[in-house]
Formats: sequence, C-alpha cells, structure tokens
Amino acid sequence: MDTELKKLLKESNIRLEFADLHCPGLLVHGKNSKPDVMIINSSYDDEQAKNVILHELGHMIYDKDIQGDYQTDDCAHTCSEHGANSFLIRERVKQYIALGNDLQTTNWLDFAKSIGTQDYFQVQEELNKYKFEE
Repeated sequence: MDTELKKLLKESNIRLEFADLHCPGLLVHGKNSKPDVMIINSSYDDEQAKNVILHELGHMIYDKDIQGDYQTDDCAHTCSEHGANSFLIRERVKQYIALGNDLQTTNWLDFAKSIGTQDYFQVQEELNKYKFEE
C-alpha cells in the first residue's frame, strides 16, 4: 500500500483489515472512541483493494452530509455512492498526475477502465480540470 493511502487512513483514524467478504468492502464505525475499521475483501489484488479503500474513505467523508437512509432511500443511496466514487476518481487522477503522466495524450476512457470505474464522464471532467492548469 502506498504512503499517501496509509496517511489518509491514519488521518481518518481508520484501522484496515482484510476478510473473506461477500462485497468489495465496508466501514464499521467504532464506538466509545475506538477507531473505525475498514474491511476489504481479501480476494482483491492491490489495485482493486486501493480502489475499495478510496471508495470507502469517500463514504466516510461525504456520507455525513447525506440525508436519508442509505439502505431504504434510493436518493440517499445514489448520493452516497456518487460522493464515494467522486472521491475515488479525484484521488486516482491526482496520483496519476503525480507520476508525471502527460494529460494531453491521456485517453480518459482507457484511464477510467484502468481504475475500474464506469463513471466515464466524471473521469473526463476530473482529467480536464488538470489539463487546463498545465
């Protein structure tokens, strides 16, 4: 796991664990000032796990602003997933740029597929933010 990801987890007071799950990952909120625990599907490779960690961090950051029940309210569920996916995409684009990749030749569709998302427009939009800064 890269240092930036470890830093984000530490700043968020999240303990990371891996387990055989029926889903990609989940966040269990700690009680009585105990840290939150993020559990990631142990069958995932490093890149998949990184995406799940970023997605779950996005939930932690943005879900507190969501009104409604994630389980029963479709609007709350959609807003929650959008926030988590936005965070994942934003962080992956920042990492991509930090590696010195040329944004002028970056194919946003290939990039979206490489990070495992189908939010193609959002990836294109995020990459374009940086293209115009160069």
